Amino acid sequence: MSGGRSWTAEAVRMVLPLLIVAGGIVGFWVLKQRRPGFQQEPEAPVAPVVDTASVARHQGPLTIKVDGHVVPFRQLVLSAEVAGRVVRKAEACRAGRFVRRGELLLEIDRRDYELAKRQAVEQLEQAAVMLEELEVEVANTDALIRLAEDELELAQSELDRQLELRRQKATSQAAVDLSRSNLLKARNALLGLQSQRQLLNTRRVRLESAKQLAQVSLEKAELDLQRTRVVAPIDGMVVLESVEEDSFVAKGTPLVTLEDTSAVEVSCHLRMDQLYWVLNQRTLGSAGDQASRTQEDYQLPETPATVVYRLGDRQYVWQGTLWRYEGIGLDERTRTVPCRVRVDQPRQVRLRSDSGLRAPEAGPRALVRGMFVTVEIHAEPREELWRVPEAAVRPSQRLWCVRQGRLQSVPVRVVMMQRKMAVIQAEGRLRAGDQVVVSPVGAVMEGARVRVREATAGGELPVGQVAVAEEGDDT
Repeated sequence: MSGGRSWTAEAVRMVLPLLIVAGGIVGFWVLKQRRPGFQQEPEAPVAPVVDTASVARHQGPLTIKVDGHVVPFRQLVLSAEVAGRVVRKAEACRAGRFVRRGELLLEIDRRDYELAKRQAVEQLEQAAVMLEELEVEVANTDALIRLAEDELELAQSELDRQLELRRQKATSQAAVDLSRSNLLKARNALLGLQSQRQLLNTRRVRLESAKQLAQVSLEKAELDLQRTRVVAPIDGMVVLESVEEDSFVAKGTPLVTLEDTSAVEVSCHLRMDQLYWVLNQRTLGSAGDQASRTQEDYQLPETPATVVYRLGDRQYVWQGTLWRYEGIGLDERTRTVPCRVRVDQPRQVRLRSDSGLRAPEAGPRALVRGMFVTVEIHAEPREELWRVPEAAVRPSQRLWCVRQGRLQSVPVRVVMMQRKMAVIQAEGRLRAGDQVVVSPVGAVMEGARVRVREATAGGELPVGQVAVAEEGDDT
């Protein structure tokens, strides 16, 4: 029995592979005999659907946003121009007080300078009297010269008469010699008077110089007397007071420091890529001589700017002008360019809101030193720029444009990002109305066919200014 079962198991192991092979052959034959009409065709690939937005040409200025702080436009240190004791200090001469131009701040003892003025007056009067005396002497000398000239003429006539008589042997030689001696004496007297007249002219020059010197001394005394009153040369704030009443001050001693409030400046720093748009504006390129062009190479073009001071959720704004470098070159620590913005009307403040600008009812009334502000520089770009949604810009700074139903990659350079919008340069690769993909497209290739779903209100590009913000600024 056991031998028969083993033979049966061995037969099954040998026959089973043959049955499997035969079944495969039969199945292949059955499938081959099926009609062609029952074969399933492969499905055609479906083009993906993408969201797009229209490319718009950028219009208006680029607003470059940088941080800054307010610094004084001018700060004047008033020093003592004369020495003396401070006999009066005005109540307005206190730190934090506002003073008007010409307002008295300090007064120094005047008595020494009043005496110096009286002395100069006396010297001037004395010089005038001496000049008058000189004029009398000049007049007398001129009269004596005229008499001497007449006497010389008479002596010459007498000599001529004596010589004529001598030729006629009607007089002696002694008489002729006496006439010749009288002529010499008259001539000598005239020369003496003429020399005296010349000395009087020299004396007049000396006395006139002394009179002018006395006049200068008088003017100096009057000026010193005026300088005993220290007045404000400008409208401004008293920043520092250095002396008190009854203290003695020497010439050159600092007395009070004033800050000019007629204008203020804002110190800020621009990166080189931001400075590029300030320098490359439509207003540049004016013709001129070589000296003017050289000067422009080291100057900033005056560019409109808005200074914003944030107080809570309120924004107070002033209008200013980016007008000069702060020194020359880059800051070695930050690799940025220090610049200055001038605000000519620091008290012309406006409150900015969604409805526009209006006069504030409360808040800061003036732009003062130390305020930390945001500066918005409005540059007019000379180059052609475009605006697209931020989602359209791919990590490699490329756009997917849909042209004739196919994707086309366009390389661009992002100028700035602001409020989910991007301002870009395309160097002639874009046209107004081009459609750019704003939705994720996954792994696609150049020339891939897509179906366009036009973006709605969210994809439309607003018309207006686009701001260049600092990195991380989402406002």
